[in-house]
Amino acid sequence: MSKKILIVHPYDKSTSFLDRIKSHLQGEFSDDLHYFSVKPNQTSHNQCLSTIRDFSVNGLLLFMGHGKSNCLYGAKGDYYGTLENELVKSEEPDKYFYEDNFINEQNLSVFNEKKVIALSCNSNAQLGRKSVENGAKVFLGFGDLPTSIEELKEQGEESKSGVSLGKIEQALKTEINDIFKKSIGIGINKNYTFSELVDLIHFVTNQKISHYLVNQKKISERKLIANYLYTFKKEIKVYGNGKEKLLV
Repeated sequence: MSKKILIVHPYDKSTSFLDRIKSHLQGEFSDDLHYFSVKPNQTSHNQCLSTIRDFSVNGLLLFMGHGKSNCLYGAKGDYYGTLENELVKSEEPDKYFYEDNFINEQNLSVFNEKKVIALSCNSNAQLGRKSVENGAKVFLGFGDLPTSIEELKEQGEESKSGVSLGKIEQALKTEINDIFKKSIGIGINKNYTFSELVDLIHFVTNQKISHYLVNQKKISERKLIANYLYTFKKEIKVYGNGKEKLLV
C-alpha cells in the first residue's frame, strides 16, 4: 500500500464520535491517507488484517475503537446484545455480529515493523508491550477512556450529587477529539517523533485543563472533567523506539 497513513476504525455506534478525527485528518492529508472502516462481519475483519500486514513499514497506523489491556475489539452490530431470533438474525447477520477479540496476542504479528497508535482503552498495558515484543517498531497506547455514561457510572460518578453525566460525557468526547486531531495534525506536519507527539498531547491537554479550571467556573462538573483529562494524558505510554518519526 502506497499510502502513508492508515486509519482502522471498527464500526460501533459508541465510537462514532471518533469520525471527527478521521474527517479532520482526511481533510489535511487526503492524498496520503487510507481509511478502513471495519464492517460487522468476518470478511471485513480478515480484509482489514491483510491491509495492516501490507501497510508500509514507514507509515503511521492509527487504530480507533474499543479495547482492553490485551486486545483490540472489532466491529459491533447495532442489534448485538438485544433479544435474538435465529430467523430474524439470519436475515441481517451483520446487525448481530460482534468481534471482541480482533487483534490479540495470537495475531499481533500484523504489527511487525509497524508504527502504531491505538486510541483505545487500556492499550497502554500488555497489548502495547506485546506488540513491540512481536516486532512493532513503536506503539503508543492510552489508559482508561470513559466516553459514555455507562463507563462514567463504572467510575462511580452516578453517586455524586449535582453531577450531569451527560455533560461530562459530551465534554470528554469533544476534548479527546480536539486534542487528538490537533496533536496528530501538528505532529505529522512538523515531522515529530512519537516522544515529541506525547509531549505535545500533554501540552494541549494541559491547555484544556487550565481552560476548564480558570474559564469555566459556571460548569459544576469542571473539576471532574479536568481530572479525567489529567488521567488521560498521564496514562499515555510509548513502547519501543520513541525516537521513531510519525512519518518518514
